[in-house]
Amino acid sequence: MRVDCAVVGAGPAGLVASAALAARGVEHLVLERGRAGESWRSQRWGSFRLNTPGWMNQVLGPQPRDANLAGPEVVGRLGRLAAASPVREGVGVTRLAPAGDGYALGTDAGELRARTVVVATGDQNRPRRPALADAFPDRLAQVHTAGYRDPGQLPDGAVLVVGSAQSGCQIAEDLISGGRRVILATSLVGRVPFHHRGRETVEWLIEAGFMDQRPRDLPDPSVMRAPQPVQAPGRGLSLPALARAGVTLAGRPVAVDGERVAFDDSLAANVAAGDAFAARLRGLADESIRRRGLDAPPAEPDEHDVPVDLDPPASLDLRVERVGAVVWCTGFGGDFSWLDPDLVAADGRPRRDNAAGPVPGLWYLGLRWLRRRCSGILFGFPGDAAVVADAVRAHLGG
Repeated sequence: MRVDCAVVGAGPAGLVASAALAARGVEHLVLERGRAGESWRSQRWGSFRLNTPGWMNQVLGPQPRDANLAGPEVVGRLGRLAAASPVREGVGVTRLAPAGDGYALGTDAGELRARTVVVATGDQNRPRRPALADAFPDRLAQVHTAGYRDPGQLPDGAVLVVGSAQSGCQIAEDLISGGRRVILATSLVGRVPFHHRGRETVEWLIEAGFMDQRPRDLPDPSVMRAPQPVQAPGRGLSLPALARAGVTLAGRPVAVDGERVAFDDSLAANVAAGDAFAARLRGLADESIRRRGLDAPPAEPDEHDVPVDLDPPASLDLRVERVGAVVWCTGFGGDFSWLDPDLVAADGRPRRDNAAGPVPGLWYLGLRWLRRRCSGILFGFPGDAAVVADAVRAHLGG
């Protein structure tokens, strides 16, 4: 079979790409190894909600401006998008390689030839678990963010949550609300103050061009490897707030000896990094307000700026503390092993220039920092998809 364009992946990025291609009259198929929105179906916990407001997520369809959609509602909306697209579910792509004037795709349903390809599988869907996990006692239940659902799935006792980015902080809250004692091994992550000078901080940042920053605009490229800053749905979230809620904060786990876990002394630096990032965002908003001559109210107090006494444990006896489970909130990566070796860099990530692959007729969508800071979130998909769809149509000859 031969098509003008094959889109690989029917998550939000792939479905947005499909809509953009259809709007330009490009014949295409969307191939999905599972069900449409599979990662959203199988890798989200029960209380999960989008931490960005409805006005930033219009790609999912009309919704209240301040809505923070729950996971099942996101899945339902993705299903409706898929129903309007030429999606083939249960067709995994096992190989992609240049062939003649296009590409050959090896799939579970046989080989497909496409003149152009848009890879929209994302790079945040393969759970990452550190080697240290293998050193923990066998008696402990260990789950990754992708497999966590609710406190009831874990055995009785306290829970050690490793990683304090978006998932780690929200899962710690979920466990606390479920009556569990939580020890949170923290990491270096920024945080977003929810409100600033009369508006949501993210509104000021978007108007200031923060979300449109390009990789080449960054004085320090390591920013692109940093986890997404923390913000809870419809409110702020911080390590001090979690401590006040009863979470025991610790540094990063560095060694395990039997039942004893040792932590480094990074907690104070991790809290300070979150505060510094929040201050930087406020500064960007203030500068934008000043530059545009806007009349904005003064900054209001923020409970997350209130310091908390830190007394982190240097080590912890898991049995004495009655820890029954570990939740690894240590992030995700992407699997690009199915790409032809010439399409992949030494680090396993796709070779590309912005959205374009190294061979004509290939593009990517949904990767973090693909073209801009917002490329890896729902808010950024439509703009990137429009650029890619225009390029596909031009490549096909209009």
